[in-house]
Amino acid sequence: MTSFNDSGSARQIPANFAIQYSANEIAIRIKALGAEIGRWCQRVWGESHTDVLVIPVLRGGVFFFADLVREFPTSIEIAPVRTEGYEAETSGVQKASVAVYADGLAVKGRVVLVVDDVCDSGRTLEALERELMERGAREVRTVVLIRRLLDRPSFVPCWIGFEYKGPEWFVGYGMDDGQRWRNLPAVHIIKRGC
Repeated sequence: MTSFNDSGSARQIPANFAIQYSANEIAIRIKALGAEIGRWCQRVWGESHTDVLVIPVLRGGVFFFADLVREFPTSIEIAPVRTEGYEAETSGVQKASVAVYADGLAVKGRVVLVVDDVCDSGRTLEALERELMERGAREVRTVVLIRRLLDRPSFVPCWIGFEYKGPEWFVGYGMDDGQRWRNLPAVHIIKRGC
């Protein structure tokens, strides 16, 4: 399927990709989130004269992060991290775990904002928040572009761009399908069986 972006350039998009959130819808939502979070950043600066440390979760969160922080009225400090989910066996029981790769990340006494693309089960953000608090962060807040609505959420981010109910896979705007299509300007869902 061929579609055209805002500049009129053609882009080949797989036929089973359906736009869920357009580039314009994302931009509008980010502007609103940026204003709200920006007021919080101003309060942090006013109380501590310290910039908020903003941590984008690589790789999916970088598009959202880049657009979001440009809406903040204050300076920020940036420190990306990488996470990885895996299955671990503890006392004979399989358990889902998250590894956080943030060597040398100095957060002691800092106010931190974690930025990610999607919150599904919330395990990643929960593990990251716990790791940052253990390293001495004063406060950790989270923001995601999309929160998947589940029957039993384990973690609810502080700020949410969009909420989505359903199992469909997201692709575009930083999210991938087998490491492909992160560079699409909109968020698509993949329709199965097409």
